[in-house]
Amino acid sequence: MKQRLLIIGPLGDIGGRELETGFIADTFSEVYNIKIFSTGNLTSKSQIFDFVSQDQVMTLNGKILKKSPWFRALSYLSYLKSSKKKPLVNYTSNSLSKKMGYRAFAISQIKDEIDKCDFIIICAQISSNYIKEVVEYANSNNKPVVLRTSATIKATDVVDKNWLNKINLFIHHSLSNAERLSSLENHNYVLIDQCTFKEVEMLKIEPANAFKKLLYIGRLSSEKGIKELVEFFQNNEVDLDLKIIGDGDLLEVLNSYCDDLDNVHLLGYLNQNEILEHIRLADAIIIPSHEESGPLVGLEGMASARLILSTKVGAMSDRLEGSKNQFWFNINDPQSLRKVIEDIKKFSASEIKGIAEGNRLKYLEKYKKSHIKSQYKNTIFNLINDSSQTS
Repeated sequence: MKQRLLIIGPLGDIGGRELETGFIADTFSEVYNIKIFSTGNLTSKSQIFDFVSQDQVMTLNGKILKKSPWFRALSYLSYLKSSKKKPLVNYTSNSLSKKMGYRAFAISQIKDEIDKCDFIIICAQISSNYIKEVVEYANSNNKPVVLRTSATIKATDVVDKNWLNKINLFIHHSLSNAERLSSLENHNYVLIDQCTFKEVEMLKIEPANAFKKLLYIGRLSSEKGIKELVEFFQNNEVDLDLKIIGDGDLLEVLNSYCDDLDNVHLLGYLNQNEILEHIRLADAIIIPSHEESGPLVGLEGMASARLILSTKVGAMSDRLEGSKNQFWFNINDPQSLRKVIEDIKKFSASEIKGIAEGNRLKYLEKYKKSHIKSQYKNTIFNLINDSSQTS
């Protein structure tokens, strides 16, 4: 009989975490019975369903609606009050429900799912809601817990969190993130980076040989540095075309900025196939983020043989170490970005192509999908074997 793996985290419709969660589920689907349990809200359009079937996924609020007539009634009242702007499940954790014991009931439903599984992989930030409760309850029931960290780990993430020592294994994208947990008494970790999920298609794209078209792919939120990037284009004459793919809190603000910019194009949310086409048309990927754990788009750029302009965030320094693609800038220092652009403009077409091809070779050497899958399998199998021998 297959062991039961529970993958849990605040999962939504789009983003690197959703893609990686689906990838992890797919990696182990032949070996374990997989259940994905989201503490966030997602729809049938979630990128998770590129990897798994809908019957393998449930949400915390969806389960609460099924299990509790009381919270279902409170959700419906909030749903009506908001003029039904969103699906009913989005109103489950409304303010009245929270006053009437929502959190305690939610935790009981999480524990119920933990009771049904043999081990857990958490895909989340350390600061994410309910992670502490998951770790402590699983630990008290001798069920191994793996935390796949996302986003940049901050010093405040470790303060007053002794429960982190109860995690059996951390999986980090980069050494820089791992080192931020060096104060833990028990910090057993491995480094496993991401891979692209359109690998076959990206590896077929012809390498860049010009530097005229920039592409940003990601959430439109403050930590991504996208507002500062657009402001750079507002305040400087830039002989480049910038396309922006993504959705988020800053969409309206950026829309107003872009109205007066002929060379900046805000495309909104696009699906993976549409994104692939825009990568093919671009010469370079730009990553202006203040904080990241990956990001996934960096590897997509490498696999697609594009130049990469980036802040020194997440795993990007590790990924491009030793390559000729050393186009680093500080998004808070416009002069640093201006210099990077001017430096690249000096390269010939053949030099650009050589750098782009080098990025693809780095991807194939270290981040190919089959390689990342093997790393996950070896890591989890070793953990489960060790746990079964000590139990």
